[in-house]
Amino acid sequence: MKRMIVASLFVVCIAAGQAKAADGQFSLFAGYLDPGELTFGNVRTFDFRGTGVYGMRVEFDFLKFLGVEQNLAFSPRLFDSALFPDAATEVRGLLYSSNLVVNLPVGRFVPYVTGGVGLMTPWGTDLNVFDTTFAGNYGGGIKLNRLAGPVGLRFDVRGWRTADIDNQGGINIFEATGAVTFTW
Repeated sequence: MKRMIVASLFVVCIAAGQAKAADGQFSLFAGYLDPGELTFGNVRTFDFRGTGVYGMRVEFDFLKFLGVEQNLAFSPRLFDSALFPDAATEVRGLLYSSNLVVNLPVGRFVPYVTGGVGLMTPWGTDLNVFDTTFAGNYGGGIKLNRLAGPVGLRFDVRGWRTADIDNQGGINIFEATGAVTFTW
């Protein structure tokens, strides 16, 4: 698990080091995750209640309307289990993805759509739910660029879908975030 976190941070730092090569944005975000429809083996013992999500995004725009972004997010309580009510069974999650971004710029107001693939890594103290698995995400939002110098705002809505886990289906997750952005 520690290797996964270190590798993800390394990739984000390398990407940030290439910032001079293209226009782009760095965002720090916070928001809400809500695991929706659960198809993972029809398990009824998981309490999929909404939780916070915190992270960062680095976007590089190669054309005015086209770019790529790297996302790294952490959820302190992705979900927990009612199997062991006396045990600490909360499961945290790390979400990483690489996405294609299509921007529709209208001055400082930039609606966009995005989609990509990545990894979801859950871990907890007493409960091993599943190992790192591939996940896809899609969504869109609005960027309000350069509201005060290079500082702006960004609002996202995304859907996540994990790959099939042990031939028992996948997990769908809804994500809504707000971010402070720094544009170069």
